[in-house]
Amino acid sequence: VFLLKEDEQYDSAVKTMIAHSTAFQQDLFLDCVQKVRNVEIAYKAVQFYVEQQPMLLNRLLQVLTAQIDHSRVVHQLRKLDHLPLATPYLKAVQKENLSAVNEALNELYVEDEDYDALRQSVDDYDNFDQIALAQKIEKHELLEFRRIAAYVYKKNKRYQKSVQLSKADKMYKDSIETVAESGDSSLAEEILRFFCECCDRECFCATLFTCYQHIKPDVAIELAWRNGYVDFVMPYVIQYTRHLHDKIQEIDKRTAPKETEKTEQDAATAAAVGMMYGDPAMSIAGGPALLTAGPGMMPDYQQQQYMAGMPPGGMPAGMPPGMPPGMPPQGVMPPMPQPGYGMPQPGMY
Repeated sequence: VFLLKEDEQYDSAVKTMIAHSTAFQQDLFLDCVQKVRNVEIAYKAVQFYVEQQPMLLNRLLQVLTAQIDHSRVVHQLRKLDHLPLATPYLKAVQKENLSAVNEALNELYVEDEDYDALRQSVDDYDNFDQIALAQKIEKHELLEFRRIAAYVYKKNKRYQKSVQLSKADKMYKDSIETVAESGDSSLAEEILRFFCECCDRECFCATLFTCYQHIKPDVAIELAWRNGYVDFVMPYVIQYTRHLHDKIQEIDKRTAPKETEKTEQDAATAAAVGMMYGDPAMSIAGGPALLTAGPGMMPDYQQQQYMAGMPPGGMPAGMPPGMPPGMPPQGVMPPMPQPGYGMPQPGMY
């Protein structure tokens, strides 16, 4: 064996030690098995250790961790019925979250009745057949394993089955938490009726508090009234009333007209009324007000008559009766029109 190693024939050296156990040396074997070219020799080494050196198996597996297929090793050890020997190795490689490794460890935890380790494994590593595990331990003689079964059902959203197991074991806290996580109103109503049948007022009140978002108020009040649980339903009623009041108040705030819009609308209405009746006092600042004659001022039509030589309110002086108004009297030249905007000045033709 020593010569084969020095000649770098590591495969032959390992095969020789496997075939002749008297030539086995632990350090020499581990040194050579890491350098073999044929990976199948590593699996033969695992079988050799199980048969000849079972207490050193984990050391061999630790050396070969980077070279071997862990799922195949699990299958090989399960076939040899020596899976518990490799428990430290399985825990070391469970971080890779392989299905075969997780199922093997969970199986070992169930056999050892180590429910704490099983719960930790279920929480940390989810790559395994969870429903199969739950079905396997849902009838276990230990309560904690049945609780783990209900927990696994809850993780897989089988809330009805989980609540059923929890109620059967009288683990009412677990069942209430499962109902709250499910968000199912019918399941919440079912467990409320169950607590009414069991005459468990405290759990009835705890369900109303924990599953508040999923319980219909008419169902809660009716069950409390029929079973004499009015005092236990009052915290729920008070909370629901407050929640409803806050919601309505928030809706009123969102739908109420804004103050600026109301002010602008009132101002526009006042301006429209002022323009209709010609009252400057009723028009808003900057709005169009109707023009009226001020004190000491003539109306426009009187001013025009005055400019034409007609006294206000009558015929011009010297005009014979019956002459149509607007005609100048005899001997009087009619007034020349004043040039306006756009008209040429006299003498500019």
